[in-house]
Formats: sequence, structure tokens, C-alpha cells
Amino acid sequence: MQVLVVDDHPLFVDGVRQVLKKLNSSAVVSGANSAEAAIVLLESGKAFDLVFINLMMPDTCGLSVIYRLQEQGIRFPTVIMSEEDNLRSIRSALDMGVLGLIPKSFSAEQILAALAYILEGNIYIPPATNKQLSALKARRFAQTGNITRRQQQVLELIAQGYTNRQIATTLYLTEHTIKAHVSALFIELGATNRTGCVRIAKSLDLI
Repeated sequence: MQVLVVDDHPLFVDGVRQVLKKLNSSAVVSGANSAEAAIVLLESGKAFDLVFINLMMPDTCGLSVIYRLQEQGIRFPTVIMSEEDNLRSIRSALDMGVLGLIPKSFSAEQILAALAYILEGNIYIPPATNKQLSALKARRFAQTGNITRRQQQVLELIAQGYTNRQIATTLYLTEHTIKAHVSALFIELGATNRTGCVRIAKSLDLI
């Protein structure tokens, strides 16, 4: 069993390695401490049976790795990890087909149980988080059902202060395409600039 853990903390990689060994003594766990290092490994042709990605790392959002793989048509069974309930990022990752969420606050026993559940072919989301995600989805649909998944991704990056060029780099799209998504967001939200777009989106609980 080949596993890749994308996380900037070596101790966490070692912890996942120990947990996986309890599930499968032959598990081989590799680590990547940045999105760039992970992409090199994942695009190298090496096969992985499971990929763990930390959603929030110092150099980038872990979602950028998932975006990249999706754009390249590369598919690996993927599980996301998070230190906090960033519901919108979690929702975006789940929409792209990840197998579940494991909070980094979980104990070794909880991680073991969640992994066993995932490896049985299920999708694992902590019950409390799942309830929050359902409520978020209901609110979004009631407020605006016309924002596409890609536009939502762009909106979240605008809120983080990314420029069009930075968003294009993160999502592996052209800057022209990003400009089109930004314009569509302005129209949908009734905004005239990026600041107003973010303000309105926050008032609607979209970000």
C-alpha cells in the first residue's frame, strides 16, 4: 500500500505512518512538505493507493493540489486534513471527489477508525461537520443558486486577496478565464468591484 501525505509538519507525517501501519503492516508512506513537492510526485507516474492533503499549509492552500490533479485528469483516492472547520474549502474538496475529512485534532484511535471506514469504500465526514455542511448548502441554495463551483473557487480566492494572475496560477487556468469568472460574480452579486464583491458574498454567507 503506497500512501502520500502532503503536510508541512514531519511529525504529523510520522503519526499517519504509525496509524497506517496498524491497518496495513506493509504500508509505505511518503511525505511531501509543500504543494509543489506533492505535484511533482503525483505527476511523476508513481501510483498511490491513498493521498492525504492538509488543506492549509504555509505556502499554499492544499486545494491547489486537488485543482491541479483535476485539471490534469489525474485521479488518486484522496483524503483531506484540516486543523479547523473551514467549511467552504471542505465543501469544495468534497465536490471534487475526495473521500473524506480527518480533523488534525483527532486522536490516533479516531484517525484509525476514520481510515478503516474510508478503506471499506465509504466517505467519512465527522458528524458535526457534516451537519454544518448541510446547513451551509441549504443557505447557499436559498441565497443564490446561480454561482458555479468554479466561480465559488474564484470567489474564495478573491476573499483571500489573490490577484487574477495568482488565482489563475492556483487554479491552473488562464488569466482571461479568471477575468470572465470575476465579471460573472460581479453581475450575480450586484457588485462593482472586488471589495464590494467580497462584502456582499460575506453578507450572504457565501465565504
